[in-house]
Amino acid sequence: MANVYISFLGTNNYLECIYHCNGFETPEPVRFVQEASIQMNCSDWGPNDLILIFTTKEAERKNWVDDGHRNEKGEILPLKGLDRCLREMRLAAPHENRSIPEGYSEEEIWEIFRKVYDCLSPDDRVVFDITHAFRSIPLVAAIVLNYSKTLKNIQLKGIYYGAFEALGSIGQVKCMKVQDRRVRILDLTALDRLMDWTVATDRFLQSGDARMAGTLAKESVKEILKETRGRDEAARTIRDLGQSLECFTWMLSTCRGPEITETAMKLKRQVQLCRNLQLLPPFQPLFSTIDERLGAFRGENLQDGLAAVRWCLNHNLIQQGFTILQEILVTFVLEETGFDPLDRDKREKASHLFKVANDRLAGSPCKAEDPREPEGEDAQKILHVIQRYGALCQEVERMRTPRNDLNHAGFRPETERIRVDRSPGFAKKLGEILERVETLLNR
Repeated sequence: MANVYISFLGTNNYLECIYHCNGFETPEPVRFVQEASIQMNCSDWGPNDLILIFTTKEAERKNWVDDGHRNEKGEILPLKGLDRCLREMRLAAPHENRSIPEGYSEEEIWEIFRKVYDCLSPDDRVVFDITHAFRSIPLVAAIVLNYSKTLKNIQLKGIYYGAFEALGSIGQVKCMKVQDRRVRILDLTALDRLMDWTVATDRFLQSGDARMAGTLAKESVKEILKETRGRDEAARTIRDLGQSLECFTWMLSTCRGPEITETAMKLKRQVQLCRNLQLLPPFQPLFSTIDERLGAFRGENLQDGLAAVRWCLNHNLIQQGFTILQEILVTFVLEETGFDPLDRDKREKASHLFKVANDRLAGSPCKAEDPREPEGEDAQKILHVIQRYGALCQEVERMRTPRNDLNHAGFRPETERIRVDRSPGFAKKLGEILERVETLLNR
């Protein structure tokens, strides 16, 4: 793991300018923006870190070594190359140039990709100056760095661009006094954060896993909260969003039925608070999308339970979907009768009475000594509520076999086990049962 600085060197005869960014300013004019971004990021790096400048053959000849440019008469201009400028900075971190092709063909683009990727090691912390990258190279570099974040777990600590063109054309800048050539270095690191958020949001929407989004939210404000001792309201709001996203994921993956409404509504509140913050514009649609996906959660236990089952179905959490659906129906019946839905004995009794109601609906004969027959006033109340919803008991019974098969990991007799090649049938069955249950309960 090391710090790595990456930049691409162009071929122009660059003019001396004063570069500045977020309170930093070069103490004297410099020709190369890399001198500025390296001073800004690499001054305290050590010998195990690395500064890499990628050059084509022309860029190496014109700007890496000294005296690479000529005037209109063909005379050599006495100019320092970037190599010499960096050596005179006497940094502890070594620097070197790596040769790359021009990038005129698909083969050359892939070679650039490989060379950048190969220079990175697992867990490296990378600073990227894109100022003089040309043609497709900025896009290639952005892709390879994002690729490396996945395969090598690198961290992209900064992306910078020296906005020289804001001063005017080269001809106009030449006419300016050097002290007036003040070029702002744009910090584009937020674009990488947006890419991370895009991946995290897609993961959340496609698989229901919000852990990456939660981690990003908390990491993005860690330094702000540290500096302000937790007093920055916007940072606290984003941190709390991260925690709520993670709680929502764990709530569903571990089937925390009693906490569905509380967890979902807290997440919705945090998303709304973040939408009201003055964030970068691209972040707002991400929060809007998350908010829309949570629209089915309305603060009502039964409806939120059904919404949780639908969420599980849509995100391939099939075992959780069966478990939550059966348990919220037991909870619903107990709440309708006024009993404590967390009472274990009452839950076991209600589950048993669904079976009794289904047998009666099917016309199955009952024996006097059958222990399934309800006894006592409480049992009769529960059975009455179950029967009030007609075929609801049939749906609960349809759930028993697939739920047991899933919860016992398929370790069941051959005649009762659903084989792996038919496993997609679990999702289909859950969807069909859920639709019928929603119809029965919303009459």
